[in-house]
Amino acid sequence: MVRIFFVILWVLFYANALKAQQIVVPATVVHGDTLPHLNLEEVNVFGKKLNKRQYRRYTQKQERLEYNVRKVYPYAQIAARKIREIDTRISTVSDRKKRKQIIKEEYGEMMKTFKKPLMKLTITQGRILIRLIYRETNNSAFAHIKEYKGSVNAYFWQSLALLFGNNLKADYEPYGKDADIEEIVLAIRRGE
Repeated sequence: MVRIFFVILWVLFYANALKAQQIVVPATVVHGDTLPHLNLEEVNVFGKKLNKRQYRRYTQKQERLEYNVRKVYPYAQIAARKIREIDTRISTVSDRKKRKQIIKEEYGEMMKTFKKPLMKLTITQGRILIRLIYRETNNSAFAHIKEYKGSVNAYFWQSLALLFGNNLKADYEPYGKDADIEEIVLAIRRGE
């Protein structure tokens, strides 16, 4: 019985050894390590196919996003330009009272010019505007309000924004959640 067991074990081992294949792969030596070098075949990856209803819904959503971005992007550019302008004016003044006066004047001027059009924006357009302001200035709307109007004002406006489902501290991720917005902004800059 033991003999039969060893014979069967030997046959299985020998049969397995006969089936084994040796593949010679080109390799390179890097810092003493041998690394295999393989050329892989091209792989095509296809996205999930959309039915007509899903495709129509997706295109409508993209068209709406493009409309909203095109509507608020000029305001973001103006805001960035104004912020740079205020910063240069303030940097030349060392007196705190004069700085406050400059900010008060600019704030009043901006309210006269932009209050009505900005009040007509939808909540979605407001969200996009906040993200685009971050894109143009590399700082959140909350940080700008805090810098120019103080912490109390900044937290008041942040609380109000949160009531409407918005966030003044929102950042901008051009390669993440804001990739669609970035694509539209780049198209606008190219003149498309």
